[in-house]
Amino acid sequence: MKKIWKILIIAAVVLGICAATCPSKERHCAAINNVMRKSLHEQAEKLIADFEKDFGKDDETRQKIVSMEEELMKQLEPAINQAIEIKNCLFFNLGQMANETDGTTTVSFGFLGMVHANKKDLKTNYNYNNSSSSSN
Repeated sequence: MKKIWKILIIAAVVLGICAATCPSKERHCAAINNVMRKSLHEQAEKLIADFEKDFGKDDETRQKIVSMEEELMKQLEPAINQAIEIKNCLFFNLGQMANETDGTTTVSFGFLGMVHANKKDLKTNYNYNNSSSSSN
C-alpha cells in the first residue's frame, strides 16, 4: 500500500511541475518569431545569390533586399503577437494561428517551460517560405 502512495505522490509532483511550467504566450511568440526570422533571412540570402548569379554583383540591389528584410522583421513580432492564440491543456499548451484553409493550425508546442515551433506547419499554412508561389 505504501508503494502505491509513493507512486501517486511522485506522479502528482511530476504533473504539478508540468502544469506550473507551461510557457507563456511571449515564449511561444519568441519561438515562432525566431523560426520565421531565420527563414526570412535564408530567403533574402537566396534572393541575393540568385540575383547576383543572373545579373552580377550589385551592392545597391543587395542593400535594397537587406533593407526590405529588416523592415519585414520589424513588422513580424507585432503580427505574431496579434495572431497567436494559446490553448492551455493543463500539463502543456499549444500555440495556434488562424489559417485560410481549415480554421486554425497548431504552430507551437509548450512543455516544461520550453517551446518548439513547428516549422513545417508554419511553412505549409502561412506560405512564409514558399519560393514556388506564382504571381499573376
